[in-house]
Amino acid sequence: MIMIYGPAGSGKSTQGSILAEKISGKALSVGQICRDKFAEYTKTAAMVPEDELALAVLQEVKDAEDAGYSVVLDGQPWTRESKGSEILSNATNGVIIIDVPREESIKRLSSRGRDDDMLSNWNKKLDMFESRMPGYETLLAEKNVPIYHVDGVGGIEEVAERIWTLYNKFVQK
Repeated sequence: MIMIYGPAGSGKSTQGSILAEKISGKALSVGQICRDKFAEYTKTAAMVPEDELALAVLQEVKDAEDAGYSVVLDGQPWTRESKGSEILSNATNGVIIIDVPREESIKRLSSRGRDDDMLSNWNKKLDMFESRMPGYETLLAEKNVPIYHVDGVGGIEEVAERIWTLYNKFVQK
């Protein structure tokens, strides 16, 4: 499994879908799983209890892998204490972190048009990413999970090419 992380509006789902298509895999989005299974939380940007979310995500990953797919999972970082943090970090072949400045994330989010798209929700999600990612990145490094940062500013295809180059680096190892 390859994981793609980045702040809200960084293009995780778009890039995850592109990468999954290139490798004939399955793209899964933690955000979409939240919207599908935990709508009562996502409408207010409330945090889904991590252990409940982890179980839902792990079931989706298992179903895709049982069907023979390589999984590209995009999402937000987990806390060190959550089941998702421990289990997903053990099942990960590599992590790509899409780096996008906050202003660019907000610019992109403002053009999306989803029901939960409000500045207050975006700021909660961006704050959460900024507070959790350093600790989660440390956990992944402790588990020797390859971590690659990619510049997420630019056109969709330009960023996709950067990600494809990184993917090939850690798949070749």
